[in-house]
Amino acid sequence: MKKEHHYGRLIASLVACLIPGYVALYLFTTSIPGWYSSLKKPDFLPSNLIVFYAIIIIFCLLGLSLYSIWNAGLNHNEVRAALHLFVFTLIVFLLWFGSFFFLQALFFAFVIMVMVVAVMVCTLVQSLRSAVTSAFFMVPCLILMLIICYANLQIVLLNSGLPVWGIIP
Repeated sequence: MKKEHHYGRLIASLVACLIPGYVALYLFTTSIPGWYSSLKKPDFLPSNLIVFYAIIIIFCLLGLSLYSIWNAGLNHNEVRAALHLFVFTLIVFLLWFGSFFFLQALFFAFVIMVMVVAVMVCTLVQSLRSAVTSAFFMVPCLILMLIICYANLQIVLLNSGLPVWGIIP
């Protein structure tokens, strides 16, 4: 049986994930010259340029994962459940960027990132039940999100003098 390629779906999926990715990059890059550069960061955290490209890679992988879920057929309940979890993951991940870089709420951002990881695991499990190919894109995202979560925790611990719930800019 020949597998169909839906280029319109691919483009729509990438755009649907790269738009929040652009917002995330904007929040990241605008905080670099001021607040973010003054933070104490763990030694394993790469340079800002590498983080910039990692953000792009994460949102591209998420777009490819969305495409795989969409191609599995939205007429199946299992696939729709995976799609709903995926969208929720994307929203909560974007909330993490807002809480970390906009609100500067390090601890609150850590709590949100734990939620992102938990929802991503649920999305991955659901995808394995309905859209297996999406797991090839979600697993690297999950690994990167675990690294972000650990880095967020380390930043919280290294900058213990900052307000727990951040500031309103």
